[in-house]
Amino acid sequence: MNSLQLNLTPQIIEQQQFCIELEQFMLNNQVCDKQRFKVITCTLEGVNNILQHTSCDAANITLLMHCNTDSVIVDLLDNALYTELPALIDCPDQNEEHGRGLWIMYSWMDQVWNQPTVLGSHLRMSLLRN
Repeated sequence: MNSLQLNLTPQIIEQQQFCIELEQFMLNNQVCDKQRFKVITCTLEGVNNILQHTSCDAANITLLMHCNTDSVIVDLLDNALYTELPALIDCPDQNEEHGRGLWIMYSWMDQVWNQPTVLGSHLRMSLLRN
């Protein structure tokens, strides 16, 4: 299994430099275009949710990506108070301001879960490789 760890900073997030790193890492691991798009989009949604819906700042987010022959796994670790993710089944109404990013994560990834950690929260998303 190949792994990549990025300690996010406000500047890295603002300039979306980490997306370039993720793209290159997945290219090196022969992840197809469609799956790279899904993983990067869902990772952006996860980081955005941490920044918008918790007290965590960007300097306290660690992003880990793991690639093997079977799956791509993204772990987002932060120091925010744990909040359980709501279970979503349907796409939110077009007039709803929130919830679409979470719906995208649940729809595109094969597994999405979060759990409390000693230091905060852990969001894991995994996508099986075809």
